[in-house]
Amino acid sequence: MKKRVLSLLLAGAMILGLTACGKSSDDSEGGAGDDGKVTLRLALWDYDVDGPTTYDPIIEAFEEANPDIQIEVVNSPNADYETKLTTMLAGGDDIDLFFAKSNTALPGLYSKGYCMDLTPLFEEDGYDLAPYGTVLEQQMTFDGDVYALPFRTNDWVLFYNKDLFDEAGVDYPTNDMTWEQVAETAKEISANTADGIYGFSFQPKMGFIFPLVAGTMEGFDITTSDLSCATKACDWILDMYESGAMEEYSEATSMNKDQTYFCTGEWAMMWDGSWFVQNLNNQEDLGFEWGVAKGPYWEGTEQTCFVTSTPLCISAATENQDAAYKFLKFVCGEEGASILATTNLIPGYMNDTVLDSYLQNVELDETSVEALTNNTTHGFGEPNTIFSQIISAGQQEMELVITHNESPDEFVENLTSQRAELIENAE
Repeated sequence: MKKRVLSLLLAGAMILGLTACGKSSDDSEGGAGDDGKVTLRLALWDYDVDGPTTYDPIIEAFEEANPDIQIEVVNSPNADYETKLTTMLAGGDDIDLFFAKSNTALPGLYSKGYCMDLTPLFEEDGYDLAPYGTVLEQQMTFDGDVYALPFRTNDWVLFYNKDLFDEAGVDYPTNDMTWEQVAETAKEISANTADGIYGFSFQPKMGFIFPLVAGTMEGFDITTSDLSCATKACDWILDMYESGAMEEYSEATSMNKDQTYFCTGEWAMMWDGSWFVQNLNNQEDLGFEWGVAKGPYWEGTEQTCFVTSTPLCISAATENQDAAYKFLKFVCGEEGASILATTNLIPGYMNDTVLDSYLQNVELDETSVEALTNNTTHGFGEPNTIFSQIISAGQQEMELVITHNESPDEFVENLTSQRAELIENAE
């Protein structure tokens, strides 16, 4: 079966009405064509990269189960997706469903009225939301109503190189480690292995480093919390640089070291999302054994795990609500989740059936499986319309700290001031 794939690069032209690209004559209105089928237009990014393994099996299973509905994928490159999606939705393009780039991008889409309120549909249907766990309330609920379902969730966990731990004579990370213990372990690893081996690392991008702040206090909220709690995370990072347990941010950035650098065997531990399991399992000859431990937490706080997600929304402007709702429930429900789990990615929907599907296809030891399941999660706090703007400001300030251009106290002062200004301008 061939699915038609459009490019969001055509969005501007479509909005201006210069062309009706991407639609065949039998579904030019985005609804039922001459063959009686309803065509749903689904916006996502990097379909040309991830489609064959991640999306196609789910879409094909849905179309087989629902022969009266066909899916038309509207694709865009990763870097352009948010801009192109917003442009299309603002211009009235007949997108029926769309993936938000992340849970931090969702509040902006919600605030512009692009996301359908799903709560009435769930209530009428009696749909059970329990298998989505804490993520649904934490990241996809606004003013008590749900505006998306999580396609994937990404618990942030600790990946570790067993061979480097063995070489250093250090015990493997456990599923109950504080950040303070991680620092001690990383320093011990670096002191007992060859030059060029680091005990710990992040992917050197602010989106991977800034989340360290979110766990520094229980109930942290990027919009309302006293930001002085963030100095703990800043001091921790600076100490790791000074001790040599972690390579300098500028060095890693200059060499374009992303998360895949873990595969070179030079980082003993790396804090990253659970999606990285798929990458590691796809390596034919990694050259070392690896494991996963639960995400670390700060001393004096409850053990919780930072989490991100990939929301799937129904467009508030869709004219195919019933068909779109069927697709949403399939993709983000047990059927779609069971298929997604076979790719070593963790679905947003989790029950025994989905977990069994995941465990049958992933190659992990028992403690690593435990690390990836039954986590109590946290994020940046209650989502709101300026959520992503405050996070972006925080990331810019954090970069100044870790490049030694700003002190932790200045970080707190500057971000507090910027946050107040953003909140005032939003009112």
